[in-house]
Amino acid sequence: MSRFIRRAAVSAGALLIEALYPGRVACALCNREAILNEQNLCASCAASLQPCGIVPSSPPLDGLVAAYRYKGGVIAGIHALKYNKQTRLAPFFAEAIDLPPEWRIDVVIPVPLHPFKKWLRTYNQSERIASSLARKWSLPTRDSLLRRTRFTRTQTALDEFERAKNVARAFSASPAVKGLRVLLVDDVTTTQSTLLACAAALKEAGASHIYAACACFAAKEPE
Repeated sequence: MSRFIRRAAVSAGALLIEALYPGRVACALCNREAILNEQNLCASCAASLQPCGIVPSSPPLDGLVAAYRYKGGVIAGIHALKYNKQTRLAPFFAEAIDLPPEWRIDVVIPVPLHPFKKWLRTYNQSERIASSLARKWSLPTRDSLLRRTRFTRTQTALDEFERAKNVARAFSASPAVKGLRVLLVDDVTTTQSTLLACAAALKEAGASHIYAACACFAAKEPE
């Protein structure tokens, strides 16, 4: 059998297998079997996406953007990325993050997990998003420039005051950030307490500008 015929046979076999057992049948966010769009999303998840963009922030942050509002299908997607080892979703969220053209960035730094929590989880979801985002924008990443020095409680069940207290002085930045314009990357922000604590440590170490980008922004519900 000639090489050409062998290649044609392999290609035909691959097409037959794909037709019989299609690989893209589960929604990237909710993981339910459905007819998918070009983003590998079911109709329900696709309709639920709410692009976010620029989010108001305060010093020491110099700017904040998020890909989506934390509603609809992205909730299941973030949960899968964060707790179910679905790191395949990191590029999905990174691709949806648009950085303002006026931001001048020298280095991308993910919000760090405490070493023990990272050991338990086996990875840092913010690192995965940061790596994908850095590739998209051709920027270097340096996760060694910021570390978490205190094991903190999960922020999920805490109010705004408790969140700020929980992460206060929980991060330490390397002197190597002096003069750098930093892009912090996290999965979800609500009160911005973690981002502000990271930014404070980076500014204290001499960073000139601190911007932040998140996969999702979870707006506080009015009381």
